[in-house]
Amino acid sequence: MNIFSQKNKLIHNIKKKNEYYIHSPYMFDLYNRIIKKNKRNPIKLIHLFQEEFGKENIIIISSSYDEFQALQTIVKDSSIIIIEKPYKSKDSYNEFLKIISDPRRIVSIDLFKIGIIFQNSKLSPQEYRF
Repeated sequence: MNIFSQKNKLIHNIKKKNEYYIHSPYMFDLYNRIIKKNKRNPIKLIHLFQEEFGKENIIIISSSYDEFQALQTIVKDSSIIIIEKPYKSKDSYNEFLKIISDPRRIVSIDLFKIGIIFQNSKLSPQEYRF
């Protein structure tokens, strides 16, 4: 792990929240059923998301805003975008910040090792850091 990642892991750990900061019943349930137990194991978490929402609804991308924009023509309300290694480098982190600042993003979940983006318009806009 490089110095940038180490520094941001410390910052992430200081700023992260727990389930008591989740105001959405849907997200509270999702966090307690899937994310809480598996947030340190991205591979298992992605697999559980695929089981829960369907493999066709899970889109895995690198931390690239251009890649995020290119997906917008195929993304549906049921799609979930998973961003791999958003804290890998300063550039990937800046790209991740662009993605979570995009107005098409409804809910973002920052788990340090991966980022999860929901674009479902039925959800209320929220940003979570666990």
